[in-house]
Amino acid sequence: MPTNWLYIVAATGLALLGNAISLLWATDESKYSIWLLLTVLISPLVFLSFGLAASRSGLAVAAGTIDSLLTIGTIAVGLVLFREWNGLSPYQYLGLALAVAGIFLMLTPVPQRGG
Repeated sequence: MPTNWLYIVAATGLALLGNAISLLWATDESKYSIWLLLTVLISPLVFLSFGLAASRSGLAVAAGTIDSLLTIGTIAVGLVLFREWNGLSPYQYLGLALAVAGIFLMLTPVPQRGG
């Protein structure tokens, strides 16, 4: 796995974890819980990991890839862990499939110009 991919996967994983933890905090009766502490601790790591990924692959590729992976991952967490299967329409499932296709297109190598 190329180094750029490792940074992209790490940044996406941290952001996905942050999203899930912040939802657990927001839905908890007590707003002053361990979920609040974890949300506050992980948030800076999300931004730092994004910056590291963007410094290696450029902002356009990093943002496009990480944001698409994060969208797909967050939807998967919502569908599987929070049982939100009935919350998506067929059009939204189509959008999810197009996001997956977009990831592959964003990571297609740029052809080198002859010179």
